[in-house]
Amino acid sequence: MAFSLPAAFSKNYQRWIAKNIPPRDQITLNRKNIFIVPTRNGLLFVFCSGLVFIAAINYAVSLAFALAFLMVSIFILSILHSFNNLNQLTLSSRPAQDVFCGEQACFRVLLSRSPKRRHESLELSFPGSATSYTDLSELDLDEVEIFTVADKRGEFKAPRIRVLTRFPLGLCRAWSLIDLNLHCLVYPPPIAFAMDQFESGASGSDDSAINREGSEDFYGLRDYVPGDSLRQVAWKNVARGQGMQLKQFVDYVDNKIWLDWDMFYGFSIEERLSRLCYCVLKLSKTGNTFGMRIPGSEFTPGCGAEHRQKLLKALALFGSD
Repeated sequence: MAFSLPAAFSKNYQRWIAKNIPPRDQITLNRKNIFIVPTRNGLLFVFCSGLVFIAAINYAVSLAFALAFLMVSIFILSILHSFNNLNQLTLSSRPAQDVFCGEQACFRVLLSRSPKRRHESLELSFPGSATSYTDLSELDLDEVEIFTVADKRGEFKAPRIRVLTRFPLGLCRAWSLIDLNLHCLVYPPPIAFAMDQFESGASGSDDSAINREGSEDFYGLRDYVPGDSLRQVAWKNVARGQGMQLKQFVDYVDNKIWLDWDMFYGFSIEERLSRLCYCVLKLSKTGNTFGMRIPGSEFTPGCGAEHRQKLLKALALFGSD
């Protein structure tokens, strides 16, 4: 079996990070979770200082020795300042808004500092995502928004955040990888389609039913009017001497709408969820009362933002443990 050194190193590195920097809702950076390496410019700077030192030895030039020692001193001071720029920086998680699959999930992180500290040129990002920039030189608190693509339906846990700085000279890069337990719900992506089959009943709030003239259920009697059909005359009442009366029949029409899993027969699970999600969004805007049936769950008809949120959450978590 082929062995991949980079893959094995990455796996061990992630395991080491998870052990030494465990997930927390609030983390203060210190010497145990801050790492420092030279940047490309820093390596070039060290290389140049080495060339200057070699030239000083060959030509016995005192100013060249002084320049070489000065360059080394600047590099060492850059390491210390880069570390102090992250040291004692506190990061706290904030609630995140739920999104639809394929959208950018926005996670908010609160940065704070102690009164005697200044943190400048800070970069925060998720792996493979855009970088957010901030500094805490004037403000004691700052809330930063970090984005990443939510590409899978369900409970989405944000990856580790990379906090990085190249302050002050760009010779060294100090960073940390932290997990603030950031998470959000990812709803199915809504797929639009014609909803002609959904006809709402009365706009009132009567939960029983509404009725109209029909031929299904007996409703009552009314006086006979010339021209009415003789088929609906209550002849038994006529025989009792109660006069000509006509039977009334009605059809009952439920004023609630049901979204059902079997409405989208032939589609895959994700396609059904996406179409149901579109129905929930559209019907929520109309103010109609509607319910939903999916395998394993049934939600009684309702309306409003809370009802909408409950149905979307059920669609997002469908099939999850």
